[in-house]
Amino acid sequence: MDNYNFWQDLFDTYQSLSDWLKVLWLIVPPAFVLGLVALTLRFRIESRKVERSFDGELVYSIHRDAGNQLHVVSHLKPAGHNPSLLFLDQGDGDIFEHPQVEPPSANR
Repeated sequence: MDNYNFWQDLFDTYQSLSDWLKVLWLIVPPAFVLGLVALTLRFRIESRKVERSFDGELVYSIHRDAGNQLHVVSHLKPAGHNPSLLFLDQGDGDIFEHPQVEPPSANR
């Protein structure tokens, strides 16, 4: 066992392979490395695009309380008849109904 050499065994095995397997041994590792580099670069480019697309402001947050209920909280001031809190479980429909405001007419 003292005379065992890993590299000599590897090259002997490679030399005894058929020509098609030798070609695969030469093509597959570089193709794998190139594919891994391409995926990594694509991920980095896409992650930078995503970071740039969030230039706006926070509008809603979702909060889960101790009772495992979800609350959607608005971070904007209510304008007109818009509610500042969105209810996920509607319950009675008439509690959450808001009066309809007619749009101003275009004939003025």
